[in-house]
Amino acid sequence: MRFLFSAFSCLFSLVVYSQTNLDTIYGNPKSVREKVEFLSEKKQNYVFMSGDGDYGHATIFTPKGIKSRFHLYWYNYHWVFYVNYYKEFLENGKAKNETWYNKDGSFEREYKYTYDEKNNLTEKKEIYYDGEYNLTKYSYDYRDRIMSCISSYSNMTDLYSYALFKYDSLGRLVKTSRYRDEGYSGSIFRKYNKFDSIVREFRHSPKKWVENEDGSRTYKSDSVGSWQDIYRCKYNENKNLVLKASYRDGSDKISSRTIYKYDERNNVIYEGYARDTVYAYRKYKYDLKNRKIYYEYSVINNDFTKKLVEYRYNERGYIVNVLCFFQKKEYNIDYKYKFDEKGNWIKIIKVVNNEPLYVWSRKIKYY
Repeated sequence: MRFLFSAFSCLFSLVVYSQTNLDTIYGNPKSVREKVEFLSEKKQNYVFMSGDGDYGHATIFTPKGIKSRFHLYWYNYHWVFYVNYYKEFLENGKAKNETWYNKDGSFEREYKYTYDEKNNLTEKKEIYYDGEYNLTKYSYDYRDRIMSCISSYSNMTDLYSYALFKYDSLGRLVKTSRYRDEGYSGSIFRKYNKFDSIVREFRHSPKKWVENEDGSRTYKSDSVGSWQDIYRCKYNENKNLVLKASYRDGSDKISSRTIYKYDERNNVIYEGYARDTVYAYRKYKYDLKNRKIYYEYSVINNDFTKKLVEYRYNERGYIVNVLCFFQKKEYNIDYKYKFDEKGNWIKIIKVVNNEPLYVWSRKIKYY
């Protein structure tokens, strides 16, 4: 049984790259066929456990999530993730549909998109290998802000997920309410500071833990429900996030803290992960163009986890070399690019320790 659509999937996220955005297509594309191929039978995409599918272990499959993970692995590790899809565009640049494939060329799933006269996404249909599908419909207000979305499955028409979005007078999202076929299932609230940064996110649930006479606990609904912090944030005078405290589910206790530090150009140079004390950290360095040139990750008192990465760029802003130290091994990784007449990359070869291993390609057709 597939999991029902989460209301928070209605919200769109932004992935920021330290180099030229690899999803950019110059010109007016009609379609793109994108995939990764393997030059060695012994060097395939990374899998966490034997038996995992081509797209990873227990992956929540979304095109945005798959591509984000692929990009992360491509430039930060000596191995790769997997990507293989065909996507068509409308003349205005909006996605029309996209079909994803497995390694053997078999159908994985397909997405079809519909828009209103203002180019707002009004319908997304996700079709699975067995012909069943998930349909999500979106509605907007006069300011083109998403107001609601409802999702259901073709083979479970009595089950659905529904979300309502509320904004304040400044246009900031302050409440997301969720409903399922059995009724109200909870809300997420956001509080902002005067600079429009989130300082607190908390939830209301119609259920709460109740102590039983035998000492056990039952999670059940009542007329009040329960309230809980999700996280709280603090910012410095430059409006940069400096502390994020996350709360343990079902408790008012802080489960973890993330500490951020910045350079004089407001680039993140340190992320510390703490419970009582810092147990792991990430460090970054940047060039004068604010591109990441160094990355370090380490778990305190565990040298095997230490990871060091150095990045070098070409004149176009693409990464051409990565020096990676990971699990006490060194990797020298080169990237060789080929571009079409419009300046779009159409092939990238990943060479690990002088051995060409992976080819990431795009076939682009234009209007």
